[in-house]
Amino acid sequence: MIQSRSSTGISPGAAVNPRGSGFTLIELLVVIAIIAILASMLLPALSRAKLKAYAAQCRSNLKQLQLGAMMYKDDNNGYLLPNAPADWGLPGGAKSWVDANGVEGWAALDGNTNRSLYTSALLAPYLAKQIGVYKCPADIIPSANGPRLRSYSMNGQMGAVYITTHNLDIGALQYSKESEIIRPVPTDAFVFADENPDSIQDGYLEIDTFYGNFPDVPAAYLSGGCGFSFADGHAEIHKWVTSALTSIPVGPPRVVHNPQVTGGPKNLDWLWFSQHSAAAP
Repeated sequence: MIQSRSSTGISPGAAVNPRGSGFTLIELLVVIAIIAILASMLLPALSRAKLKAYAAQCRSNLKQLQLGAMMYKDDNNGYLLPNAPADWGLPGGAKSWVDANGVEGWAALDGNTNRSLYTSALLAPYLAKQIGVYKCPADIIPSANGPRLRSYSMNGQMGAVYITTHNLDIGALQYSKESEIIRPVPTDAFVFADENPDSIQDGYLEIDTFYGNFPDVPAAYLSGGCGFSFADGHAEIHKWVTSALTSIPVGPPRVVHNPQVTGGPKNLDWLWFSQHSAAAP
């Protein structure tokens, strides 16, 4: 006996899916919702991973700057890499670690993007004229003429080779030779630091331990922290514990000028910064 079949080749008794093989609208919405939930869970983790990568690169950059400064010192009878801008009343325009004409800021300044200002400075030969090491990857807001080349500045009390008679930190020590770094000791004395984009100008980070404020401001864009290198050669990310620095907004136009510290000289972040900058005579 021959069993009959329909013209479609499907047995008359077979079950047929009236929907076909596609998804319903409800099923699609459920899938989209699940994807959104997973994305919301992953994004914070990705953001943390990105900041960790930034911090690692920042430490590496600062360590390279510091090692270059140490090689310069070894080649110059223990004299530290000069921090002074070349036009601070110096005959012949003596050089410093970065070219004094390389003033940075939010405006369309030549110092923001001019690579030659770095390749001709005193530190350049010790860095194989690399430019990327001057920039923290977390410094992402561009100036009017593009991303700045430099995020780091040098402790104004360190490398006071040319300006020993011009001490901007009243009553604090200046250091022109390696042998003078005793208070604080080399493991605690910072040399280079991330500077807030609102205060960065020349390569000189002004210190003011006498009045207890920040003429030039350390950065806080690494999860509320800042990169530092130290005279012994190591580099680290220091996290601020108060709002003295983390509450300063970042962005043009320039808004930071000699900001007072919340809590004054007793502020914990100010105490840490001042104790790692210089010491009283």
